[in-house]
Amino acid sequence: MDMKVRWVLCLLAGLLVSGPLLAADGTFRGRIVNPPASEKAVPGWIFVEGKNHMLRRVEVAHALIVFGDDVPVSQHRHCTSECLSPGQEVRITASQDAAGEWRAKRVEILRLTPGLPQKPLQAETTLPRLYLLWELLGITKQGESSIASSTGEI
Repeated sequence: MDMKVRWVLCLLAGLLVSGPLLAADGTFRGRIVNPPASEKAVPGWIFVEGKNHMLRRVEVAHALIVFGDDVPVSQHRHCTSECLSPGQEVRITASQDAAGEWRAKRVEILRLTPGLPQKPLQAETTLPRLYLLWELLGITKQGESSIASSTGEI
């Protein structure tokens, strides 16, 4: 073989082997959601739903977890993957492995899970009793329950 051909083949082989090593990280954001019904919850893995409703499964067990600027400093704490819960809005920097799974390097919590209301919501006013108006107009009368009179025959 010619020396130039060997050089080109070595260069191509080197590029093919190093391609996965040079893969760029991707950044995406979304809201953490519960796993779909068809998936079991696995510790160290979360599901992130983007604004376009695309669902990504992300491994976060080895990721650095940080808080965004909009999260009050009073709520910052040392966090591991156990701190991540459904409802939180996150920005994830991750790479895909050979199987296409996302492996997070950094998870930024942009918004914490909104708290539940302290007391149950109650209606401010009662609804009007419209059935009284209907009776006055002759639409229905108390005790009537059929649309047409019955002949008694089947």
